[in-house]
Order: sequence, then structure tokens, then C-alpha cells
Amino acid sequence: MNAYAVVLKPAKVTLILFALSVAIAFAAIAGLARYRTEKEQTILKTEQQLLETRANIKKLSSDLESINRLAQKYQQLTRLGLIGEPDRDGWVQRLESIYRDSRLPPTLRYTLAPPQLLNQQPVPADAPTAYQNNVLHHDLALELSAIHDGEFLDFIARLDTDWRSPYRVETCQITREAEVIIGLQIRCTVELYSLPEK
Repeated sequence: MNAYAVVLKPAKVTLILFALSVAIAFAAIAGLARYRTEKEQTILKTEQQLLETRANIKKLSSDLESINRLAQKYQQLTRLGLIGEPDRDGWVQRLESIYRDSRLPPTLRYTLAPPQLLNQQPVPADAPTAYQNNVLHHDLALELSAIHDGEFLDFIARLDTDWRSPYRVETCQITREAEVIIGLQIRCTVELYSLPEK
């Protein structure tokens, strides 16, 4: 029995050590599997965040491009004189300059009326703020006399090419003057537009 004890004791210790190494191996495998699962979840979460960030960057880039386009249009409208404080004195000087450069008889008379809101209809109470119309129109009444129809058309063409602010010829009334004076008498209403900055 003693011989068996000598053989069994090391076998028992070996068996315990083997079982312990198997348990440690299983624990290590389970720990590595859990670590790998956590890392995979972290990687998936990071990939999802990257996809969301890319989508946000794409949307922000699109928004930035839209903002840049709108800013360019805003600057263009400002250069045209539509946005900002209306340059009424500049308009009158420009009109006189165009008329003088057209070499027409010195019969130009004009009246620049005070500004008025373009659309004076009441704004509905539930209308958004952007709906409110703040565009002003300035009526410029022109009266020309003793000119020929070709000269008038040349003057309108010059006005069309040289005038920098937004405008529209609202009405024109052309009458032939008395036989003593040669030429036409023309009365036109020109609407000039401006949009005050907020």
C-alpha cells in the first residue's frame, strides 16, 4: 500500500494541477471571449459614431455650401443696392447723369416720392416672421417733353443698361405736344425697390 501511496500522491498532485490548469485555461478563454466581445461592441459603436459623424459632416458641408450661395446672393443684392439704406440721392444723380449723357433736351422733370411698403396688406397673425414683407418701393415720376420716340427709346435702353438699382417701369403715358413744339410729352412712373437691413 505504501507503494501505491507513493505512486498515487504524485498522480493526485498532477491531476489537481491539470484540473487547475484546465480551469485557468477555461477562465482565460472565457475572459478573452468577453474581452473580444466588448472590443467588437466598442468597434461597432465607434463605427456607428463615425458613420453618424460622416453624415453630419456631409449635411454640414451641404448647409455650408447653401449658406455660401445665399451669402453670395445677399452680397450681390447689396451691391445692386436692393439691400441696405436706399441711396435716394444717388438714384437722382444717376438719373440726371444718364439723361445728360443721352444728350436729350433739358426738359427732364422728376419727383421721387417717399418710400412705401410694397405690399401693404395685413399680415396674418399665424404667418411666420420670414413671411413679413419689408420691401419698400419708391415711386419716381418722370416727365420728358420735346423729345422724339427714338430718343425716348435710347434713354430707356441707357436706363436699362446703366441703372444699378432694381426698378420697374410701372406706367408710361406718351402724348404728342401741340403743333408749335416738335416732339412728344412722356410721363412715366418708375418703381425703385429697396429692402432695409434688420
